[in-house]
Amino acid sequence: MNNERITLTMKEQRTNDIMVKLISKEISMNDAIRLTGLSERQLYRKKKGYLKNGINSIPHKSRGKPNGKGYSKKLKDEIVRLYIEEYNGWNFYHFNDALEDYHKIKVSDSFIYVLLTSKGIESPHKYKVKKKNTHPPRERRENAGELIQVDASKHQWFYGDSNYYYLHGGIDDCTGKVTSCFFQKEETTFGYQMILKETIENYGIPECLYTDYRTVFKSTKKELTLDEELEGKEIKNTRFANMLDHIGTDIISTMNPCAKGRIERLWRTFQDRLYNELKKKNIHTIEEANQYLKEIFIPKYNARFALPIDNTKNHFISPQKDFNYNIELAIWSEHKIYHNSYLKYNKQYHIIIDNNQKVYIPTSKKVKVYKFLDGTEHILYNNKYYDLKSVKDYQIQINKQAILSIKTQDEINKSKAHSPINSPWRKGLPALVSHRFMNYAVNHGC
Repeated sequence: MNNERITLTMKEQRTNDIMVKLISKEISMNDAIRLTGLSERQLYRKKKGYLKNGINSIPHKSRGKPNGKGYSKKLKDEIVRLYIEEYNGWNFYHFNDALEDYHKIKVSDSFIYVLLTSKGIESPHKYKVKKKNTHPPRERRENAGELIQVDASKHQWFYGDSNYYYLHGGIDDCTGKVTSCFFQKEETTFGYQMILKETIENYGIPECLYTDYRTVFKSTKKELTLDEELEGKEIKNTRFANMLDHIGTDIISTMNPCAKGRIERLWRTFQDRLYNELKKKNIHTIEEANQYLKEIFIPKYNARFALPIDNTKNHFISPQKDFNYNIELAIWSEHKIYHNSYLKYNKQYHIIIDNNQKVYIPTSKKVKVYKFLDGTEHILYNNKYYDLKSVKDYQIQINKQAILSIKTQDEINKSKAHSPINSPWRKGLPALVSHRFMNYAVNHGC
């Protein structure tokens, strides 16, 4: 009998005890049939095997042997090699997505975890014990487009670049779809304008934006007193809020980041996944990153993680066919006209012009100054847009025109050298010269 040490399961240990009692005749065959649920023929065969091999006959013969199921060793080795050589530092779930996207290898997340940890590789993002939240989570909005959470993430987004860049982004509260993302060197109003533009292009005009309490979105001026409210005073909207009001989108601002948890969690995911994707694609510029986000990364991310939009619960409003993004998404503020011809805007004085000519507007008249998406600045007066030019730039232009209107000395000399032959001055010149020469000769005895 083989004396090799064998570990039995609880079920196998019970079967072993029954076989021992059956062989020692402590129980009958009928009792063994009742206890094991096996037939008499099966028990006789087991009894014969137990008498020959002892406890070794209890475990199934296929234990510890390959059964022809599962993945081959070659595939497992290839997965481990890819992680070590190409994807080192990626979280296991992202690595598994990359295997499917780039290498056409489709396996389960649990298989990747077991395989890599068995090779001594630890996930860079282990699950941590979460602290108990004293506030219950807010339910998702019921309709798509009802609420878009927007924010910007400051991070060292490019591998090998120690500079920080800002990724502006928006995510739908209902479906979890990333509606747009846009890189800028700083957190700017223009960055949020581009987020709104791409959101409208892809889905439609949202009902409301959920933002943090920055001066881009909300004025920092103190609350009005009761007397000031009775006098009719109001806290002016920011230029971005004016633009949202124009297209019919509300805005909610909060000072608590936890209130915008969906987009805050998105930044944590992007700082891992997007960073590694940009590194793999060897992308190091804002322009290339914005193109990659728009064409590849965001569509792939939404297809994998976001919910589809239910058309019966879609509150995005499709823009009109003649919707002009350059004008409709322009930011604006009101300013007063001085001396019929200029105004103060962005701490500079500007002249109002139309076709390079000054435009005169009544003094103290308030007009809206627009900054279009293309960066140009205009005012709206009597339903017409006029150009703005700083006083300094306008004076430079006037001086250039004055210089161009004056002939240079070379041009004057050139015009004299080509005087017509039949000019009266030319006709009288030989006689005059001859008369003066004769007088000189007489007087000097020539």
